[in-house]
Amino acid sequence: MRNVVVTGLGAVSPIGIGVGAFWESLCAGRSGIAPITRFDASPFRNNLAGEVTDFDASGLGTDLDDISRCHQYAFASLLEAISDAGLPDAGLRAAGICAGTNFGSLEWGQQHLAQLFIDEPVAPRCWEQLRLGSGIEFFAGRLGLGGPRTLVSLSCASGVAAIGHAADAIRWGRADAMLAVGHDELSIFCYSGLSALRAITPDIIRPFDINRRGTLFAEGAGALVLESEAGARARGADIYARVRGHAMNNDAFHMTAPDKTGKGIVAVMRAALDDAQINPEQIEHINAHGTGTQFNDKIETASIKAVFGEHAARMPVVSMKSMMGHTMGASGTLESIGAILTMRNGTIPPTINLEEPDPECDLDYVPAQARQQQVKTGLCNSYGCGGTNAAIVFERP
Repeated sequence: MRNVVVTGLGAVSPIGIGVGAFWESLCAGRSGIAPITRFDASPFRNNLAGEVTDFDASGLGTDLDDISRCHQYAFASLLEAISDAGLPDAGLRAAGICAGTNFGSLEWGQQHLAQLFIDEPVAPRCWEQLRLGSGIEFFAGRLGLGGPRTLVSLSCASGVAAIGHAADAIRWGRADAMLAVGHDELSIFCYSGLSALRAITPDIIRPFDINRRGTLFAEGAGALVLESEAGARARGADIYARVRGHAMNNDAFHMTAPDKTGKGIVAVMRAALDDAQINPEQIEHINAHGTGTQFNDKIETASIKAVFGEHAARMPVVSMKSMMGHTMGASGTLESIGAILTMRNGTIPPTINLEEPDPECDLDYVPAQARQQQVKTGLCNSYGCGGTNAAIVFERP
């Protein structure tokens, strides 16, 4: 089984376009939450979300008008990650891709329905882009990827699951390099569905705070280039991190409600540690799912304690959703990028809006301000509706 490393990163987020701007905002504790401009959110519980602003697709190619906004975000993040990795053309032609998304191009689904209601012909691109797999076909064709291609849609665990699936393709010799990308866009379709789950806060997102009342959703994309460690070192690539191990499972409990025992979350973290072949005490930082909902934050905290015991109190545990919102299918990839840069730069971004700690959420959440601290090994958690859980372990090389 081969070692897998990360050699390239790309990000399009509500707190910055490009990895540099994204990381700067995280370390500054800068919020990307603002009133929604893409649709009328007045019927819903809150009109706030994390929209991507100042995104310019004009430099991505002339045919970008034929793909949806979320696929534009994903393609931009992929181009940045490939450039960052310095992956040669031959390596790109042999590379594969795994993409993760919750909803895909539902904004174009709205256009499709609107045209049907007024009895107008539906544009062929709307039909095409509604397929969840349409984006990955575009990416592979445009980039000339000849390796395996897979799409996963596992609710909010999709991003971490995509990285894990891509890593496995390398570990087991099916590819020498893989691209992993998570992406989603805000639309009234997805927002109304998420609102129906009653998970949206009426005010602001405040993970682990006693006054937390729910999450806020967002959009964006994150991409990583993964390679075999031997191949990356042979070509002199700059290595960000090793993918030590990962795991996925399902609570098999309820379609939307979380299992309050946390059994699935505990099991997935333990399985990721087993896959990484490291002890719990070797993890020095956790990038939490941290949605700001009443049950998630309490269950995740208790699950971390169950897995790590007394060591849990010594680990910084942060929620990047406090700044960028819940970017759905992109959350696991963007948060993994944040975890990798935490190890790379020796800076732990803060959990903002944490003003009054919940007695049941009593770990070190790095409130308010970033912290300078060297971190060698980190774990990233992602959980989704339907009970899907995913966890991944990264190590500084």
